[in-house]
Amino acid sequence: MEVKKSKFLYYKIIIFISIICLIETAYAQKAYFDLSQNEIGIDTGFKGQELILFGLAEPDHGIIVVVRGPEENLTVRNKKRILGFWFNTKSVIYSNIPKVYFISTYDKIEKLLNKNERYENEIGFKNIKFIPKDQKDLFIDLTKWNDSIVKIQKRNNLYKRFDLKFVDDKLFQTRLYFPSNVPTGKYIVTTYRVKNSEIISFNNKLIWVNKSGIGNKIFLFAQRNSILYGIGTIIIAIILGSSAALIFRKL
Repeated sequence: MEVKKSKFLYYKIIIFISIICLIETAYAQKAYFDLSQNEIGIDTGFKGQELILFGLAEPDHGIIVVVRGPEENLTVRNKKRILGFWFNTKSVIYSNIPKVYFISTYDKIEKLLNKNERYENEIGFKNIKFIPKDQKDLFIDLTKWNDSIVKIQKRNNLYKRFDLKFVDDKLFQTRLYFPSNVPTGKYIVTTYRVKNSEIISFNNKLIWVNKSGIGNKIFLFAQRNSILYGIGTIIIAIILGSSAALIFRKL
């Protein structure tokens, strides 16, 4: 099975390069790229998945790849020790934070892009726009709070940097690893073409991460038939509880 996948990827790369070579000069303003696959299926035995991204660019152009995962509201709490006990003294709720943020470059982004470009396009962990939901939190320094989000997500392997390599000056490639705890949803993959510290163009593709197998069927049933799913869960809980009580009586 792995041999078939390798052959398929090999042929896909060859076809990709052949098509790119036939593209007219007018289309050369984008950094064209492709992925080894556009979907990831998560089942009960899922241990992570590696995807290969490959493409073509001019020799004097830099390439930056950014993968942004599904967004969610996130609450960050500040804890303090008072009289030997830990208390939540303050919390900040952020809006639309990417659960996953991957970046892939062949050099430090500070060397590839100027400060304004990095900030405007949210390229790099320090340039992700962490916007608090409550407007009053806009007037306080949230630097430490923002750093905490990045630190936590890095610890969970959901914010990560990968290496990008050039082959024969024009062909670039990077390997993106999606860990076992990767959330489901839509992922936007953006490839930026860079020259003289500025972004010349960019190109987007989508990756879908979905549940598969029996877990997905149960999830879909629960979403579409919430009442029946709830009743079924209660019945199963009663049966399991009664069975456990019966076993303990016999013991």
